[in-house]
Amino acid sequence: MPHPKLALTILLFSAATPSIAAGQNVPSPYRFIEHSQEWSLFAGKTDMNPGQLGLGPRDATTFGGRYSVGFAGAAAFEVHLALYQSKRTVLDVGRPVEDRLLGTSDLNAAMAHVRLRINLTGQRTWRGLQPYFAFGGGMATTTSVDRLLELEADMPGDEWFSFGPAFAAVLAAGTNFHISDKLSLRLEADMNFWKLGTPLGWLTVEANPLGEHPQEEWVASKSITLGASWRF
Repeated sequence: MPHPKLALTILLFSAATPSIAAGQNVPSPYRFIEHSQEWSLFAGKTDMNPGQLGLGPRDATTFGGRYSVGFAGAAAFEVHLALYQSKRTVLDVGRPVEDRLLGTSDLNAAMAHVRLRINLTGQRTWRGLQPYFAFGGGMATTTSVDRLLELEADMPGDEWFSFGPAFAAVLAAGTNFHISDKLSLRLEADMNFWKLGTPLGWLTVEANPLGEHPQEEWVASKSITLGASWRF
């Protein structure tokens, strides 16, 4: 029969052994992403700069979609389409300065671009998060515009503002939150840069005697969007 002290020692050692083994098995906060492609839908708000003359599109409701494919390492290629439901101020430069405002009307626009996304945690997540930054370029243009105010005021056509097609550059930053192996949410802030042109009627000597109106100018728009992605 084993000595009582020896039996107690063996019992205590047996009880402690699983705890030591469990303590060595520390779960990692990182998880690898198995799927390299994804489709996404998103919506949000955009703060648009209407330009020095105030003719361009203003704040907009934004929605759209994107397709992404990941490469080896931290990079991913994305094709991005955004639609903007915006308003613009309608001004008649042929009237006195204090009487130029005719009102506001709808201007809907679209931007399509491609960009390179760099994932800061590579092809894995940290506690479900995958922060990134992205950059790229494409084209922006009007999809529809309400001209009722110009027509009612009998405004000459060369005074009508039009937007695009114009080259657009984009910078973006955000994070994906991976809910499961295939489903994730994405919060993103981006800044788009494009040119606004000035109608020819605003560049005449009568309308612009001091030559202060720009023929065209670069402006920036800032967006915040939230989206959902399905990976495959």
